[in-house]
Amino acid sequence: MKRPAPRSVRPARLATLSLVSLASFVTVAASAGCSSDGSGDSVKKAVQEVEKQANAPFEVTYEVTADRPLESVEYENGGAAQKSVSSPRSPWRATVTLKDMTPPSVMATAAAGDAGAGPVTCRILHQGKVIKEQTAKGETAIATCVAVAPRP
Repeated sequence: MKRPAPRSVRPARLATLSLVSLASFVTVAASAGCSSDGSGDSVKKAVQEVEKQANAPFEVTYEVTADRPLESVEYENGGAAQKSVSSPRSPWRATVTLKDMTPPSVMATAAAGDAGAGPVTCRILHQGKVIKEQTAKGETAIATCVAVAPRP
């Protein structure tokens, strides 16, 4: 006897997700003070506030320390591409202004050929507080820090 082909549950899942999304929107709209009179002013103001916070600039400081030579440091500087610094001296530090919920990130790569050399550490600071830190060890040590964009 031949088994019937399995039914796809994908349409049911999509319908459920759509209903959950709609319910979330109604809840948010209701909590924002929207009424059914069609004005939408409260929703518009809430959207503008979210956009304002999402686009607000914020400043972070990247720090890299190492007990050995560094090959490079790459970091998010808010431009179209990440910035790269070749053979920086340790300790290395840069302060940048980011926006648009851009996640701050920095990656420090140890110079090759230094087997058994000391660790490489990266840090991301916001308002003087460390929001991300990582230390890497070994011959090909690469310390990578990526943080969530801080919000006011």
